[in-house]
Amino acid sequence: MVILEKNLGNQIRVHPDRIAQINDINAMRSALHEDVEIKCFYEGTATLLIENQTINVKAGDVVVINPYEFHATVKCGEEAEKGKYHLFMVPLDYMQQVSPDELDLRNIIIAQKNSFTNHFSGNKYLYDILMLAGKEYAQQRTGCNAYIRALMTQVFVYLLRNGISDDVNYSVRSDILHSYSLIEPALRHIRDNYSANVTLEELAHLCGVSKHYFCRVFKAVTEKTVMQYLRDYRITVADTLLQNTDKSISEIAEMCGFEGANYFCRSYKSVCGVSPGKSRKVNQSV
Repeated sequence: MVILEKNLGNQIRVHPDRIAQINDINAMRSALHEDVEIKCFYEGTATLLIENQTINVKAGDVVVINPYEFHATVKCGEEAEKGKYHLFMVPLDYMQQVSPDELDLRNIIIAQKNSFTNHFSGNKYLYDILMLAGKEYAQQRTGCNAYIRALMTQVFVYLLRNGISDDVNYSVRSDILHSYSLIEPALRHIRDNYSANVTLEELAHLCGVSKHYFCRVFKAVTEKTVMQYLRDYRITVADTLLQNTDKSISEIAEMCGFEGANYFCRSYKSVCGVSPGKSRKVNQSV
């Protein structure tokens, strides 16, 4: 996981050296996500299904999956030729620190209803940048975060100039867009006020709907309850502080809105699988 240095809740997640595996399509249809997903294939072959489009990929190809776009791997080649790729999960707010006006992905994709082309076959420019980002992540040298951000800036500038799809049937369905737009004030409030006492009532009020309706729409869009989403967002910020500062666990718990260090430790372990102390120790030893 690559940790960002300022907007602590917006992390780009890098998963190097993934091997294509056939997905359960029905399960994948219920697991849509908001991030822009980028796969950089460097070995083997695979066949992907993105909405209703079948894409055959090979080494040297780059695949871009838009927010809320259904996708699954339906074929991954023979054992010795399975597609291998670096995976980048990019939050919509990740690029705003670079250029809030030009690289506001949330506005470009969600509000303006644009989408990126899915398949870049043999695109050496994108491939070389993403392979370099994967290598940088693996080496974890000084300035790694800043360098990866700079590389991803090049990727998204290229996509905005050369990769906006002209498909009028953009796969972010109108019902999801409508639901997302409805709860967007609440999502922004959580991102801006995660350390405060956030209540269902105030979030529903911000969105102009009843608490019951708000909770139903929120769960449909995020696949989490409001309190689960708030907890997970706080954990994300806390993990950044944990790995990048020398603040105590009690200080981090308070800064992120948890009611005491014990509750924070239980919550962190339930999400991350290890205690905060162990997580910090492991990462510091890398």
